[in-house]
Amino acid sequence: MAKNKDTDSGQGAVSLGWWISGGLLVVLVVAVVVGVIIWPRDTAPEPGATAPAPSQDATATPTQRTPVSGAPCETANPDQSFPTEAPETTWATHPYEILMPVSEKYGPSNRDGNLWSCFERSPTGAVFAGPNLLTAISMGEADAAIPGPGRDEAMALYEEADDDFERPVVEGFRILAADENSATIDYWMTGQGQTASYGLDLVWDDDAGDWKLNFETPGEHPRVALLEDTAPYVRWR
Repeated sequence: MAKNKDTDSGQGAVSLGWWISGGLLVVLVVAVVVGVIIWPRDTAPEPGATAPAPSQDATATPTQRTPVSGAPCETANPDQSFPTEAPETTWATHPYEILMPVSEKYGPSNRDGNLWSCFERSPTGAVFAGPNLLTAISMGEADAAIPGPGRDEAMALYEEADDDFERPVVEGFRILAADENSATIDYWMTGQGQTASYGLDLVWDDDAGDWKLNFETPGEHPRVALLEDTAPYVRWR
């Protein structure tokens, strides 16, 4: 059984799709992963503001397709504990033009094309898998999620979404439940003056030997909410 932490976030839910608030039409459609949130287009950046710089050097460009060496998807006796601090991470630029977390130990070991894959079978491996897989499925990579009507619905939504928006930044994470077979993880995201969380369900796919998104559980996928309290999250950047 998965180990669980408190899942009561105390946050108001934000529905996927168009959200009307205070007379302003705000887009909060998720275009990836992970995962990528389309931030409100009517929120002007502060004067003199610049895009956040990556905390570590990016190791790939949007045009590169670079397989990297690293741990296989399954490693011998991986640590099943929850990380209480940010794991050692390199931030690499995905072809979708968003910085993704990568690790030689936790994955993705395969960074060829749009579907970055091959993650360690552990809670930390699942943490790395979440935003990477959500980014992939936003680019039409169906293999990023297990088959089912939830995946079909998500892909249809992503196909309709406009990708002309500021890419958000993955700031942190908190594991709500995880073991070697499944994981439920919230990610802390920032972009264009907004802070939000999005929750993902993942499952270990024995046939693929890798983590996959699971859109077949009840509720919306991802679970998007405006975020005020970041204290429960492990700061990643």
